[in-house]
Amino acid sequence: MRLRFPRRDAEFDLGVEVVGISVLIAQGAMIIERDVTKEALEQLLTIAERFRYAVSWDNAAHGMVSASFSRFRRKLQLRVV
Repeated sequence: MRLRFPRRDAEFDLGVEVVGISVLIAQGAMIIERDVTKEALEQLLTIAERFRYAVSWDNAAHGMVSASFSRFRRKLQLRVV
């Protein structure tokens, strides 16, 4: 679903797009798959890295990319007992 706001510029729409996915990342969703603009992906890559998410993407239609954000799995920590 794409949201556009009348009487708002493209920068506002971009902000809404980035914040929506950022909230899901901050909540710790294991996998997030969305079609996003290339500009949004550029900003989301930095956010995803900070929250330890791997990001993969493929080109979609009309300047969009199909992006998948997946949480890194923690390495097993072995303890001596």
